[in-house]
Amino acid sequence: MRIPYQYLVMLLLLTIGAKAQTSIQFIPEVYGTTINGLFRASIFNSGGAKNVRINITVSEAKAGKVLMISTGSFTLMSGNNVIPVGVAQSANVALSENATANFIRRNQYFPQGDYEYDFNIISASSSEEIIDQIFSHEVSPPAPLDLIEPYDQDEICENRPLLTWQPSVPHVMGLLYQVVLVEVKEKQNAVEALNYNLPVINQKGVMANLLLYPPNAKDLSKGKKYAWQVTAYKDQTVINRSDIWSFQVNCSDTLVNVVENDFGYRDIEDLVKGNFYVSDGFVRFALVNSYAEQKLQYEVLCVSHPEIKIKRLPSVKLKRGHNKINLDFSHNLSFKDGYSYVMKVNLPSGTTKSLRFIYKEKE
Repeated sequence: MRIPYQYLVMLLLLTIGAKAQTSIQFIPEVYGTTINGLFRASIFNSGGAKNVRINITVSEAKAGKVLMISTGSFTLMSGNNVIPVGVAQSANVALSENATANFIRRNQYFPQGDYEYDFNIISASSSEEIIDQIFSHEVSPPAPLDLIEPYDQDEICENRPLLTWQPSVPHVMGLLYQVVLVEVKEKQNAVEALNYNLPVINQKGVMANLLLYPPNAKDLSKGKKYAWQVTAYKDQTVINRSDIWSFQVNCSDTLVNVVENDFGYRDIEDLVKGNFYVSDGFVRFALVNSYAEQKLQYEVLCVSHPEIKIKRLPSVKLKRGHNKINLDFSHNLSFKDGYSYVMKVNLPSGTTKSLRFIYKEKE
């Protein structure tokens, strides 16, 4: 029996319309590295309620099919839906027999590779396909999340220090940081302290790669040792985590005073360890350049008000050998009396030093 052409067209349009009513949202950059992450896909249904099942197939370019997940049935309501926890827990997960699948079986996360994630939603009653949607992502190991300061095993003077770290790479939209700082008790190492001690700071939702010491946090105590760690996360998923560093508050004088008639230039290494330098409109320090003559590379950030952008900094040319640097900030309107700043200096050797100072206007 021949089916009229018009009827075939109508069936095709109905099928396309049904699929258009359903879409899958999945962020492989965040959730495409673990089996549990695959269940974080959300499903938008613009039609009426329906009972469905989901098949998820993950393939890697070189290894081929890596795993397949089949869920039991659940109800897809109108609007945005998440895969129910019970459905995820009872799903059948079948891993292939290849090196990539064996790695996932042992380590519970996906190794480096070029992956394809195929989400197939079918009707639980008729097994009719509702939607088949494919996502692709290249999984690469994240760059280490490096802490900057306070330095590991350092001794500092400031009892309310600025905590800084390198941004997590690769960048993920909506990424946030959690900063945890604890006291290290006697006979404890830094890892034990972070795992078992009550935190002095446990700050979530940090957007920038620095944390001003929270106003409601207790001051750090002289002579005590502290450990800290930064975690990068999105939603409830950990993206990256730093090593655990420790430092000690142990300094008799928290300020290095420099007055206008003081012609001594402190070595930049001493100033870095000295924590806070009180500027009189100038910042003076000395450094050794063992390389060719070149321009000093540096920037200044306002700690008191990070939104302030410091521009029009004086240019300095480094000669070969010992250099005495005298930076005049007294005519730059970006600097405010009593504000705290951090100057990051890129040394010719390739290392970076951070010098913190309080700006005081000349009287």
